Amino acid sequence: MTQASGGSSPSPSRWLMAATLLCAISACKGTCGGESKAPTASGPTAAATATQGDEEAPFPEALLPTKPVDERELPVALGDLEEMQTRGTLRILIDGTEEDFLPRQGSPKEEERALLRRFAERHGLQAEFIGVSGFDRLIPLLLEGKGDVINAGLTVTKARAEQIAFTRPRVVVSEFVVGRKGAEDNPRSVEQLAGKKVHVRASSSYADTLRELASEKAPGLTIEPVPENMDPEQLAYEVSRGQRPLTVVDGNLLDSIEAYNPDVERLFSIADGRQLAWGLRKENPKLKAALDTYLMEMALTDYTSERFTGDLDAIRKRGVLRVLTRNNPITYFLHRGEPMGFDYQLAKAAADELGVRLEVVVPPSRDQLIPWLREGRGDVIAASLTITPARAAEVAFSRPYLYVDEVLVQRTAGPKVASPAELKGKTVYVRKSSSYYQTLLALQKQYGPFSIELAPEDQETEVVLDQVAEGKIDFTVADSHILDAELVYRDDLEAAFPLAQPTGDAGAPAQKEIAFAVRKESPKLRAFFDDFVKKTYRGVHYNMWRKRYFENKRHITRAKEERAGNSGQLSPYDPLIQKYSSRYGFDWRLMTAQAWRESHFNPQAKSWVGAQGLFQVMPTTGKSMGFSDLEDPDEGTHAGVKYMHQMLGRLAPEIPFKHRLRFALASYNVGLGHVLDARRLASEQGLNPNKWFGHVEKTMLLLEKPQYYKRARHGYCRGSEPVNYVSDIQSRYAEYVKVVQ
Repeated sequence: MTQASGGSSPSPSRWLMAATLLCAISACKGTCGGESKAPTASGPTAAATATQGDEEAPFPEALLPTKPVDERELPVALGDLEEMQTRGTLRILIDGTEEDFLPRQGSPKEEERALLRRFAERHGLQAEFIGVSGFDRLIPLLLEGKGDVINAGLTVTKARAEQIAFTRPRVVVSEFVVGRKGAEDNPRSVEQLAGKKVHVRASSSYADTLRELASEKAPGLTIEPVPENMDPEQLAYEVSRGQRPLTVVDGNLLDSIEAYNPDVERLFSIADGRQLAWGLRKENPKLKAALDTYLMEMALTDYTSERFTGDLDAIRKRGVLRVLTRNNPITYFLHRGEPMGFDYQLAKAAADELGVRLEVVVPPSRDQLIPWLREGRGDVIAASLTITPARAAEVAFSRPYLYVDEVLVQRTAGPKVASPAELKGKTVYVRKSSSYYQTLLALQKQYGPFSIELAPEDQETEVVLDQVAEGKIDFTVADSHILDAELVYRDDLEAAFPLAQPTGDAGAPAQKEIAFAVRKESPKLRAFFDDFVKKTYRGVHYNMWRKRYFENKRHITRAKEERAGNSGQLSPYDPLIQKYSSRYGFDWRLMTAQAWRESHFNPQAKSWVGAQGLFQVMPTTGKSMGFSDLEDPDEGTHAGVKYMHQMLGRLAPEIPFKHRLRFALASYNVGLGHVLDARRLASEQGLNPNKWFGHVEKTMLLLEKPQYYKRARHGYCRGSEPVNYVSDIQSRYAEYVKVVQ
């Protein structure tokens, strides 16, 4: 389990890390860290120094842990999520004190806390971490109302589940016996634990496991209780120094410990499939539903934070093209659950030509598009990005796929200008990262003083145009295609003049070029997009998309008014899907993505095999769950979400949650039996049977071939269907997450 150090005495392993940090800062040479003994005494003297070889060096105050709170003074509050939002805090109980020194990268403890901080922020709450005096005090304080969530790597056990509620498991781990590396008397099996002493906290799940082993397989095994404020990381440190013989640590934390302590030895597992989760009161169902939804989102979208900088061949191998874009009515948006947008359509067509899945990545602001590309968070920018010399120095642009004018925009009934010279004394409002800003700087030098006021980087041009129309600002700049789309349905804005100066004999304004952008280190990908634009530009599909997004009044009006980013609505049946998703612990956006895939939100839909309703449930399946009218949106939604819940529950709990969700989706589509066959085949093929993408999805495809399906328990399977089904729902769900919170 993952716990912080307790009491006011810091963990020896923490002292060692901090000492090492100080040595690095001071360019210390010699025996810093090494075999020096970490302080174990408490009090001011021990808390102020750390051993560096033969010298003692003081720790900076910022590196010292704070004392735990007085539990008697903690206020009592038992309300659910709404009450927490009223008071503005989410009180998170942790085992030990909140540490002030620099955390190790990849520490499970820090990752857990970061997740809860983000959850709190999303719900308008301040995360308040409360260090308790001992691990055994976590559940009592929660039940007393002195905290809202337990964040201490708590193992789900039957006894604990009778007292409190648990979120969906964060991780599934094994429990390992740990010894000092190279110790001659280290046991090598459960049976060899007979007669040994193992040091753990009495309240831990480790103690429960050891008691079972002592009564069944390891007679004479002694459980040596340690103070409840001593965490497994500290115990592992003391074992590695020979101060204690053995302890137990979960695999999640042990991975982190092994990264910095080479003297710890992982001996053998004594329990597998242990689920670690956050704990909360049973009387807080809304908080539980919100946490479960959040955890599901994190599980299915964690891949979006991965960095990858491969060129075209590597993208084909991964099977995914990640497009960086922005959410607005021209570039990319969701309309009734369907992704749309001019730049999105082009990117989707490019991904289809490559034969890979398209993944949309939306940075928080426009100025992050190029940094995110260079960092490897995406493969290509498709966001109506204008080619400029400054940008071309950072990224490689494809052939242009759109030519536009940059025009000054003003209110039809407001202050008017007709030329750059008339801008003197006026103020123009634009984003600093935009190409408009650079154009205006050049005009300032040529035509005299006028002001440029900076718009927020997360504000789209359409929003700035609304502010001009409302009289909040007088002037802005927009690309002509964006303004054209606005003017299709409104008459309160007008173009004053193009900003570019005339060029050439004809005196025509120089148009700006909009193109795809890739990393300079991706020449093959750039060549692909050059060829793609050459084949696509002004073709049938291109012209159709251009007309739809820039000229079709009905489409543009609906897109602006109904797009999910503004309305928060994904389908006409959001309230029903939210209701039943909450009941069964699903993220409603995932269930909405599944409903789109099944029926395109048509409750009267019927498949060729007889499946019915929004979630295309077979009548016999619906009847077995108590539903008779699957075409009724309420019954059809309830049946689909409940059946998905059943599929998830029939899969082995030791499968990591994000993969179990994908297996459940595949089972919903093709049947659990075929998924189990594919998992068995994955083991035979040397693949991981507990992972979907890149592993079991590959063996699903093999079940279409006679040499494999003839040996499968459930026979032939059209494996491409569940593979496409899972990928489509995964992608659609990720898109829904980006625009609807």
